Amino acid sequence: MRILFPELDTPSLLIEKSILEKNISDMQTLMDKYNVKLRPHIKTHKSLELAKMQINAGAVGIACAKVSEAMVFADAGFKDIQIANILIGDKKLENLFYLQKNIDKLSCCVDSIDNARILADFFDNRNKKMDVMIIVDCGYHRCGFSDYSQILKLAQYIKKRNSLNLIGITTHAGQSYSAQSNEERLNIASHEGNLMVHYANKLRKDGIAIQDVTIGSNPTARESCKVKGVTEIRSGNYIFNDLIQVSLGTVKINRCALTVLSQVISIPSKTRVIIDAGSKTFSSDKGAHGNENLIGFGHIIGKNAIIERLSEEHGIIKSNNEKFKIEERLRIIPNHACTTTNSFEKAYIVDRNKVIKEISISARGKIK
Repeated sequence: MRILFPELDTPSLLIEKSILEKNISDMQTLMDKYNVKLRPHIKTHKSLELAKMQINAGAVGIACAKVSEAMVFADAGFKDIQIANILIGDKKLENLFYLQKNIDKLSCCVDSIDNARILADFFDNRNKKMDVMIIVDCGYHRCGFSDYSQILKLAQYIKKRNSLNLIGITTHAGQSYSAQSNEERLNIASHEGNLMVHYANKLRKDGIAIQDVTIGSNPTARESCKVKGVTEIRSGNYIFNDLIQVSLGTVKINRCALTVLSQVISIPSKTRVIIDAGSKTFSSDKGAHGNENLIGFGHIIGKNAIIERLSEEHGIIKSNNEKFKIEERLRIIPNHACTTTNSFEKAYIVDRNKVIKEISISARGKIK
């Protein structure tokens, strides 16, 4: 029996080089075609090296979910960062001010007068305005207003505050992850893009300068970028893709660059196989946004079998007629690339069965 990657311990995180490069190139090419800026959300990979590949391909900057992530990338020389989140608390705001002093372009988000006031009060005694974006609810019902009058009221408040500078509006169509068909996903993308452009134009007519109309949802990115008036796409998962994206029809399975290398450690019965990767490796979710189209907890490449259960350190495979052997190593495409990557300190870029290089997951665990 040939052992896959015998030089690596298991479980290990593998990134297929050719697919990685094609995913980066194809998304950038699509954005360039429609004259839309691409701002990759690095929460997917949390890697300095991978972010540099995206910037070198043409991305205008990066998006982060948390200030602690942003600080890792700022300290490494990244100069254009959007924190796609609302920031509350003295420690977060002090770190935000640190970032503002040390990079060329920084922005964060607000969705109410209350959190805008906290931000404005903090920056009143600083020497530079803080760039902000208003979060719009386009149907996911997480953060943001859906009612235009509330959006306008917030924009007018920001305009009055000398320490804030409104640069645009942003949204996340997280409801696209619950789409039950490709047609539904495409309809969500169209609604997302057109709603945002509509609101941006209304704000401009009401005397509010809007520079950026930013959209961030991987299932919708390839369609909403085509809506005239959308200026920026903030997408993360496209660099790897995963089974959630496959189940939604966003990509084919051959565009999944990320796999977990795991090995068979026990075969208690003819129908039950145990591997050394469980919920701490894959996470036990099937999509944080509610996707129920998935069966099992990962796709085992080359095997007709299902990972039907996870405990913390074990995966339980249901095997009917498929053959497995103790010590056999498997490559498994995870359901959710983002949570899987955050479980590892490093990854290996590979070319089929050859390790090319090791990279660090530099912002792993940065959740503050």
